[in-house]
Amino acid sequence: MAHLRKVGSGYQLQYYLNGRKRVKQFSKGTPLAVVTAEKKRIESEIALHKAGLKRFGENPQAAEFVTLADMTEQVLAAKRHEVAPETIARNRYAMQLFMQVVGTHLLVSEVKPTHFDRFKNARFEAVVRFYGERGWPLNEDKIKRGINKELENIRTVFFTAAKKGIIPSHFLPRIERLKVDRKRLPTFLNKVEVNDMAAHLSGEALLAFWIIRYTGARRSEIARKFLGDARGLKWQHIDWTRNTIRLYAKKKERLVPMHPKLRQLLGEKKETLGGELNPEAHVISLVRDTLSDCFAKARVKAGITKPGAVHILRHTAATDLLSSGGNIREAQEFLGHSSIAVTEIYTHVVKDRLESAVLRAFD
Repeated sequence: MAHLRKVGSGYQLQYYLNGRKRVKQFSKGTPLAVVTAEKKRIESEIALHKAGLKRFGENPQAAEFVTLADMTEQVLAAKRHEVAPETIARNRYAMQLFMQVVGTHLLVSEVKPTHFDRFKNARFEAVVRFYGERGWPLNEDKIKRGINKELENIRTVFFTAAKKGIIPSHFLPRIERLKVDRKRLPTFLNKVEVNDMAAHLSGEALLAFWIIRYTGARRSEIARKFLGDARGLKWQHIDWTRNTIRLYAKKKERLVPMHPKLRQLLGEKKETLGGELNPEAHVISLVRDTLSDCFAKARVKAGITKPGAVHILRHTAATDLLSSGGNIREAQEFLGHSSIAVTEIYTHVVKDRLESAVLRAFD
């Protein structure tokens, strides 16, 4: 019920919705009949809202009355020309999973951390059942990492909504990821797998493959996130005289020597452009998600079951550098790690590789 009271020369309506006190102020001189009619309308809408028949709202378009379903559609429509279709699909899928657990009509203003706790528990149980039905060995860390990726997509939708003014920033929920074992060793490809994977790529995707292979670049260092994004490797970043490539990511710049084979590939690409070469143009025009999709398909076609599509090449470059005699400091500089502790994980891989080599050599 709404409570009407006189305040000074005007009127004020007080009512509660979803446990929150709401106040509506009427300007001086508003007739009592108008105020009474508004009181009845609000009481009627509250009754319908509680019965689940109609969403309450003096202004259905106001941010506080935007549902998860509404926000999702508005965000994805706004991002349609900014990111790859694969990104849109991942964002949509993650939000659909979330709404299956908490409801499509849940107001964004009412989303709480407990909703994400419910989602994480429900997803974990669902994936465990999925593994059991197929007789797959249970890998809790792998399941948790998958759920964390879904949470990251959900987080992206919320933050995009705030960025584009669909919801106010104070509606942004706190999303905590599931804890996983961060000490897992990186996987890498052997020379045969590298060549097999490359055989299933072409055009710019193949060029990007060799750039990462010979520079240990991150995906974000060579490809832009969306069309119109200024980030990524450009022709002006290649110094043919000093034989270096400038890579930039995480607010840090690094120069990487250009391997002769990579120099040849880039030189051939440059020649095909001829007079049309724009120094500010991207060397790789594909966006990051499209690049990942190309690499993932090539990995599957090559019969490689190791996890990772793009980053596995960075792991491979680092492992090969250390295996060929490079020291830990050189690897840190090559990879652009701010802390040598991050680079040290590759020394464990090299030790395992050395042990295998010894066993093969002296069998």
